[in-house]
Amino acid sequence: MHRNPGFRLPSLSTALFAFVTFFALVGFAAMALLAERRLESVESRVQSESVYLRGEALRMNFAKALGREWNSVKAVAGTLRMQSIDAARPRLTAISRISDSIAWAGIADASGKLVASSRPLLEGQDVSGSLWFRRGLGGNFIGAAETDDRLARLVPAETDGPVQYLDLSVAIHDDEGRAEGVLVYRLNVAWVQNYLVESAEVLDLDLFMVDGRGRVLFEHTEEFDQPLSPRARQVVASGQQGTFRVAQDADHDAFLALLPKVVTGEMASLDWRLVAQVPTRIAGFGLGSFVLSADILWLLLGFGTALLLGTALFSRYFLRPLRVLSREAQAIAEGRDTYPAEQHSSREAETLASAIVRIQRA
Repeated sequence: MHRNPGFRLPSLSTALFAFVTFFALVGFAAMALLAERRLESVESRVQSESVYLRGEALRMNFAKALGREWNSVKAVAGTLRMQSIDAARPRLTAISRISDSIAWAGIADASGKLVASSRPLLEGQDVSGSLWFRRGLGGNFIGAAETDDRLARLVPAETDGPVQYLDLSVAIHDDEGRAEGVLVYRLNVAWVQNYLVESAEVLDLDLFMVDGRGRVLFEHTEEFDQPLSPRARQVVASGQQGTFRVAQDADHDAFLALLPKVVTGEMASLDWRLVAQVPTRIAGFGLGSFVLSADILWLLLGFGTALLLGTALFSRYFLRPLRVLSREAQAIAEGRDTYPAEQHSSREAETLASAIVRIQRA
């Protein structure tokens, strides 16, 4: 068998060191890739749970704030009697002044006439066609004020948008338990927006309030500074609940938390839902910064040193005897009088040494 005279075959020790180094690097790269993917999965799950929990905390706090107004209107309605409406007017005025959430408070009789109000210009108005009156006379009601409400035109809202007021109405009963009127609190949606925006800024969330049809009533965006993407609107309109990863634009994704209805129980007629959104921040393994960190560099240096030391010991104990035997066999082939030393480092070395001895004796 002929080969190029300038070509030199590697020794077993060189081949062993090259083999160990190559597969050590391959193993490290494979572990880094697996760690990258695993960490991305963990980060995605953590962010998904985080946006939902922050959104749920905001929802619960807002529900409590709305619940306080609801308990107030129920408590006041329980103390009112239509026979003493004149005495109720100062109370209505005081109620509307105590809380900046209330635009005005009023009382309508069973015929649908507004007989008392914290805003005197509203008294005498016919509210029999108003949803808050019809539903409130039957028990209680909470919901968005109708956009064509005459009362809304008489008392302009502080903000623009598809919803400007939120009505809370409860029936007023006589001593025999029959409904004889309705007490209404008309809340400023501006108060709702300010409450939610302040909370969203603290929790670092983009926030959207949607109704039961998925229509966005108002929004607060800082992270993306743009409305919901078409894909996000589809998810919201589906009515699902949970956290979803959706495309916000061509370059960015977002985690979207679709929360339960803001309120339930007696206030279940309000079908509003909160949607919280944050951009995805999947940093991954960060291989460059990870490898360059001092702790990892020392760890890799220690591991590499131990690996090279182990390889050197393996080469010295197992490969060096074979190298000695190959030289002795070459010397015998050249006619020199050489007696091979016994080798017991491995079965192959021992067999080869015995074979060379037999060849020399022959």
